[in-house]
Amino acid sequence: MIISVIVGALIVLGLVAAVISMSRKSQPMLAKENIPPNLGVLEPVQLQPLLLQLNTAFDDAYLRKVKQRFLQENPKKTEDEFEWLLFELKRYFIVANILKKAPMFSKDVDEIWHEMILFTKEYHRFSEEFLGEMLHHIPNTNPEPAPQDRAFFDWVFAQLFQITEFSWKAWGSFFQHPLSNESLKEFKENSKEELIKKYFRQNDDNNQLVENLVERMKKQITEAENIYPIDKKGSFKKQRTYGDMTSLSFTMVFYSYFYFDEYWEYAKEYAFAQAAKNTSGCSTAVFCGTASTDRSGDGHGESHGDAGGDSGGSSSCSSCGSGCSS
Repeated sequence: MIISVIVGALIVLGLVAAVISMSRKSQPMLAKENIPPNLGVLEPVQLQPLLLQLNTAFDDAYLRKVKQRFLQENPKKTEDEFEWLLFELKRYFIVANILKKAPMFSKDVDEIWHEMILFTKEYHRFSEEFLGEMLHHIPNTNPEPAPQDRAFFDWVFAQLFQITEFSWKAWGSFFQHPLSNESLKEFKENSKEELIKKYFRQNDDNNQLVENLVERMKKQITEAENIYPIDKKGSFKKQRTYGDMTSLSFTMVFYSYFYFDEYWEYAKEYAFAQAAKNTSGCSTAVFCGTASTDRSGDGHGESHGDAGGDSGGSSSCSSCGSGCSS
């Protein structure tokens, strides 16, 4: 009797150990050595001038102070997790250098930004060297979600960077919301100069990149219009791995353009299902704040058309603080 109990207990322990082992294998390895080099920039993208400018603006002593404070304030976070979050924050700063209004959609990434701002002198110097002016963090005081802002953020992000498993968890699910009808209509009909003036900030370091983004959106809209008469429901390659997800950005354009109200019913078939299962990110598009160089500082994080279109939809999350990221 005792032997059978012992054997049974060993079997249970073995099963528990196997489940724990499988669970660990399914989790991303948050080792800083696994962080993609060059900020995970996709090969055709000409981001070298901006990367050089960003790396020059970041002072090693400044980052050490930010890191030390963050780990003190968050004792459950590891040094490797800090490096991964900093990696995503650097990519966000690149987006903020390109877009006139850049919503912050990750509570965890936003925490690193907050720590940077606390060192006021160093942060001011960083902003001036990277942007030539102060990069303000305007808190989001509007509980309404901004799904079309998130959609435009996803589209731009996917044109520039690899989307890693950690990216998906840190920012929440990508490609879940349609691009606004208004912005797609503008990208189809308006001139390059008009679009840049409304949606983008332009300088000597990002000039070519911004023009390429406008041209790519126009091209994707044209391709979507060419496909629709032949295949009205669309037939696209399903995403199987993390990394380059520009193909999903085109799928987003197609279903946003022709099936805005039914977007997710069609897009979910092609969205990265494996990633969606692993993410604990909020499915709604609630953001923590907005990057702005507007010195008036009166935006207060509201949804703006020039950040990617109209706002809309509903949310079960009242703020990023209620769990809108992993």
